[in-house]
Amino acid sequence: MKIVYITNARLPTEKAHGVQILKMIKGFSGLGNQTVLIHPKRYQAEISHKTDVFNFYKMEKVFQVKSLKFIDPYIFRPFIPKFIYRFFSFLIDFIWGIFSINYAKKYTPDFLIFRDNTPFSLFFSYLSGIPSAIEFHDVPPLISKRIFKFTLKRAKKIKCFSVTKKLSLDLENYFGLDEGSIKVLHDAVDLEDYACKPKIKSNSGMPVLTYCGSLSYEKGTDLLLETATNLENFQIIIVGGLRPEVKIYSEKSKKMNLSNIRFIGQVLPSEVPNYLNSSDILLLPSSGKSKKSREYTSAMKLFEYLASGIPIIASNISSNTEILTQDKNCILFNPDDSDSLTREIKKLWQNFELREKISHNSIELSKEFTWENRCKVIIDEIKQIK
Repeated sequence: MKIVYITNARLPTEKAHGVQILKMIKGFSGLGNQTVLIHPKRYQAEISHKTDVFNFYKMEKVFQVKSLKFIDPYIFRPFIPKFIYRFFSFLIDFIWGIFSINYAKKYTPDFLIFRDNTPFSLFFSYLSGIPSAIEFHDVPPLISKRIFKFTLKRAKKIKCFSVTKKLSLDLENYFGLDEGSIKVLHDAVDLEDYACKPKIKSNSGMPVLTYCGSLSYEKGTDLLLETATNLENFQIIIVGGLRPEVKIYSEKSKKMNLSNIRFIGQVLPSEVPNYLNSSDILLLPSSGKSKKSREYTSAMKLFEYLASGIPIIASNISSNTEILTQDKNCILFNPDDSDSLTREIKKLWQNFELREKISHNSIELSKEFTWENRCKVIIDEIKQIK
């Protein structure tokens, strides 16, 4: 099949959605499809690898990438009032919708695929009659939601997916779609990145606890700092975060006199497996106070954690427990509770047999969540369009 993936995102990007997009395209290509990525050239602030997504994501050139010269509203943001910037961005998104679909037609695609940052591209794909798939990773902003609702209520050739059960239900209710119209499709992992079998250490020496991802209250970064005060015999490694985030939390940890916590900062996606495989326990401390974190997030790091085979301790929230099972492939703790997290870390570290069991089960579970399997689901749904 000929597949064109259209995004309005900045690529490459230090954020997880960039990895997700590129892994999906690689997955479609790995199934023998001709795949093209279309995205606008955007301003790069954090990244020195400014244009080559293959270099940044360490991928073979098994698909085409078309970086189209286009107006970038972000460069005007510091110079104009917020309401004008929003209107300007809305107008640019509208133009990108027309432009991207017309450009995609050059490849005579069998279907198009989008993420939830492209409401106008999806709308114009509906007008074009080209079969399409869209995946939602969050509830879109109000204006985008209305455009999606208008499109999806009328479209017969668009298949919808979301990354959690609750997100699917909430979007179906908002869009006025029948129950089951939006299929649940969790994120995935590239098993090739985690081919080395993990070594589960005996409970001797200073154990290493690792968190990998963006830094914020809803991601549980504040909880990690609070927990570190009770874990003087553990080393906590935090990988990821934009420079301003790393600076804020590094300064906060210094004020708390935490000597057992280390901020690595942003690393290339290809370097993440090395940090995970060097750990003894992996932490997924997402907050239960944030609806997005609690119900809508399918964290790619969860699947990367599973594939690494390093035992996981995760907050007991629905977005995690859709995948994880207590004492089988993880240990759960009460969300936003540093005492609970501390207690479970110490208990797991003292139980070598449980860590080995969780490690084995995690690797087995990860085999269900590959990018190729995810892409097969989308292709099978598209084939049902008449």
